[in-house]
Amino acid sequence: MTSEESAIITDASDEEAVEVIEKLDIGLAQLKGVGKVTIDKLAGHGIDNLYDLCIRGAREIEELTGADKTTAQGWVLKAKHMLEDKGLVRSTQMSALDLLDYQENVDKIILHVKELDELLGGGMSPEALYEVYGEFGSGKTQFSLTAVANVLANGGHVVWFDCEDTFKPQRLVDILVNRELVKDEAEAKGLLANITYRHTPNTEDYELEEGRITTLLVANPTALVVVDGIIGQYAEEYIGRGTLSTRQNKLRRVMTHLKNICYYFKCTVLFTNQVQTDPSVMFGDPIKPIGGNVVGHASTYRIYFKKQGKKRIARMVDSPKDALLECQYVLNEKGIDDVEE
Repeated sequence: MTSEESAIITDASDEEAVEVIEKLDIGLAQLKGVGKVTIDKLAGHGIDNLYDLCIRGAREIEELTGADKTTAQGWVLKAKHMLEDKGLVRSTQMSALDLLDYQENVDKIILHVKELDELLGGGMSPEALYEVYGEFGSGKTQFSLTAVANVLANGGHVVWFDCEDTFKPQRLVDILVNRELVKDEAEAKGLLANITYRHTPNTEDYELEEGRITTLLVANPTALVVVDGIIGQYAEEYIGRGTLSTRQNKLRRVMTHLKNICYYFKCTVLFTNQVQTDPSVMFGDPIKPIGGNVVGHASTYRIYFKKQGKKRIARMVDSPKDALLECQYVLNEKGIDDVEE
């Protein structure tokens, strides 16, 4: 790892995280029925606070602690209500009008790419899980880097899980400079301090690092979490029909965690996905994302990137509010960019 790459690993220390947890009063000791033995057992699995319980969910807590289903569900529900009471999570009792006002006043991640921002309804929203899928060279990583550049330029913090070893700090520096988001390369390199980078070359590494993310997000308020390529790793490591059930169950847990992370920490989670060709499709586009319905149903937004000569096409495949349209873009020194007229 180069000095530039090592410079982007700037997490808050464990001591700082503990201080924040104590200040927010989100430790596990306040939960009735959770004794020291259980707290120590949960800590051994990286579960240190109320957020952890909610993100992992009752079923996982049940498996890790040996508690019965009702007890585990009770812990998770109590943890969620406590976070709501502290104002750390939006209330589940919010009225439709209040929810409308809440969603209209959130800060979106704007790419400053006209057609793509329009496709995304004005930008990427917090508390949403975005899936971008397409074949190699279609611009998935460049899209992610462009989003990161805009977050950094606005003073935000980013977490990047690099599952395919494609994250290049110099490329991000170049995007920041060429988009004129900074005055020079030195300022761009300084912004790299606001990225927490994790290289996760296999699913075991990813599960370990992702399991620690809550403490990191508590100590470092984060606007964007990027997971570049995790679905492909599960497809590569779990080969054949005999492993299909295990693979899908593990993917289901990954997607549950990501959905909960974006909700409880009010951030945007963006993950890139690979594609495969469906040989049964005789007409139309045979390309489809890997991961099956487990991945598809979990995603709030699904965007398909495809090549068209030197241009690229982005198509909104699934959205709870936006029209399922498509737009053009190009890849250049700015990352993702508008097509020149």
